[in-house]
Amino acid sequence: MCGRFYIPEKELDDFAKLVAENEQYLVKKHGEIYPGDTVPIITPGKDQARNEVHAVKWGFPSWKGKGLIINARSETASQKPMFKAPFQKRRCLIPATGFYEWKSQDNKKIKHFISIDNKLFFMAGLYWFFKDKNNENVLLPAFTILTTEANSKIMSIHNRMPVIIDEDNIEKWLLSSNYDELNTMLRPANSDKTYISKV
Repeated sequence: MCGRFYIPEKELDDFAKLVAENEQYLVKKHGEIYPGDTVPIITPGKDQARNEVHAVKWGFPSWKGKGLIINARSETASQKPMFKAPFQKRRCLIPATGFYEWKSQDNKKIKHFISIDNKLFFMAGLYWFFKDKNNENVLLPAFTILTTEANSKIMSIHNRMPVIIDEDNIEKWLLSSNYDELNTMLRPANSDKTYISKV
């Protein structure tokens, strides 16, 4: 699971500058990002000519009518009704420098910050457009983060982690229509590049 992630002000500003002018006012928060916050995500461009950056809210609206669906299991996303079309047509990347997990210990939950190679990385995501509750003629974008089984370092804290897309695979993740190729990317990040610290 990925319940919160982190993006510093500088990195956020760098991506926010690439967001379309009519969306920039939506990007207000940096640091620890919570479900429901709006942040820059990377999507394929029109006609796949170049990638674009858009300001999008974290969390698909729940089919139950309450709450947000912030994660999707990568193992089943391509088959589940809610995620099947986004997996086929609207994959994205969410920039971050870390994410958080909590470990239960002595009746307390201990917060941990997890980074990958101590630098900016990109989490695999799906995005889609949903009807506005107040105006059904308006479609609003939202994204969810794909998760996979945790690597050996994270397993002691949580059994899931976000899918991290290597920089070499960015274009393939955003543009490929080959399921076999996509599935090779849906794996845990290298344990040797994973750093964990208590918060």
